[in-house]
Amino acid sequence: MKHIKPAEVKAGMFIHGFVGSWFDHPFWRKKFLLVDQGDVLKIRASNVSAVIIDSERGAAPAEPEPPTVATTPDYQRKAVLVTSRYASSRPLPRKTSFRQETRRAVRIVEKSKQQVGAMFESARLGQAVKLPEVLPLIDEIRESVERNSKALISLVQLKTKDEYTYMHSLAVCTLMINFARKLDLDDETIRSMGVAGLLHDLGKMAVPQMILDKTERLTADEMTTIRSHPERGHALIGNNRDIPDIARDVCLHHHEKMDGSGYPFGLKGSEISMAARMGAICDVYDAVTSNRPYKDPWTPCTALGRMMQWEGHFDERLMQVFINSLGLYPAGGLVRLNDHRLALVVDNCAQDPAGVRVLPFYCTSRLQELTPEEITVVPDRGVQILGTERPEFWHFEEWSRMRNTILSKAAPLSAAA
Repeated sequence: MKHIKPAEVKAGMFIHGFVGSWFDHPFWRKKFLLVDQGDVLKIRASNVSAVIIDSERGAAPAEPEPPTVATTPDYQRKAVLVTSRYASSRPLPRKTSFRQETRRAVRIVEKSKQQVGAMFESARLGQAVKLPEVLPLIDEIRESVERNSKALISLVQLKTKDEYTYMHSLAVCTLMINFARKLDLDDETIRSMGVAGLLHDLGKMAVPQMILDKTERLTADEMTTIRSHPERGHALIGNNRDIPDIARDVCLHHHEKMDGSGYPFGLKGSEISMAARMGAICDVYDAVTSNRPYKDPWTPCTALGRMMQWEGHFDERLMQVFINSLGLYPAGGLVRLNDHRLALVVDNCAQDPAGVRVLPFYCTSRLQELTPEEITVVPDRGVQILGTERPEFWHFEEWSRMRNTILSKAAPLSAAA
């Protein structure tokens, strides 16, 4: 690995990463073979401090290696991510099916409820967060997401009102890890993003439970208390050296908005780090798709559609990446087909990116259950998805248990719809 100046970049080099903020270079990915002269010119004109190349996978620099450029980004004002570390040699877990990974994900969720709940209760009592105790859990979550991201993501969305606070943190942790993987970030940063998601709402442990559970409109004083939770969380983290700076940043700034109307500091645009922008998206998405004391959940598709319409709230580029990371019809969701059937979404179709694999299991015209048989729905051909449905509307109250039953009864994929 060699650090070179942007001006020394040339075609044929293998780019391993950039030293500087994510917004200082024009590429979504960070590892690629540089073959296009236009891309060479873009890098030379960028604001990155240095470029990391792998001389074993591409051309070496003509000049001797310059000194390593060390940068210390301002986590309060600038983009957070500095990809100047070597990639991990950790082998990637083997991909698994949605059904297979769901069985593992159930065990991860049950274990997480206990560990995260205990960690939050310790914080409520004023005790320091013992991050080393939950890092193995974060690694388990990351490996599950790498095997099949949709299984765990669909499970963490299923939470009761009573367990919302810590299950929300687990959900945001999972979403942040999946989001970071979609951006092709390095292993260390992905892990830090997971920590950030887990601790982003730590400050709510310093907010009275009666305010968090209140179903009526909050008073002005109560709203002020709620809006203090980012600063309270940042204070609870304190000088804990186990906590990565990315997590501190997301904890403090995940309620900032691109147009400056957020809190606690009213930051706007480039003043908000990329990690905090990602945290804002994951936090709101899980909040609006969850069952809360004061509102019913939105379906994933409804949530994503409305979030895209909130002008000035989110980073539009990152919002598009987030949507792509989930898919328009996230696995585990309930959809209505145009032939009067309800179906469980299983996964996207590997052979056709536009296709969606579903398990029809209920006929709405005859009001009767069907033997689940997997089909692939392809746009403009045969059976089509009309839209998403809420399980509560159809009185599928035990939706989590019902989904597992449907999957266990399902026949293998038989034919394209």
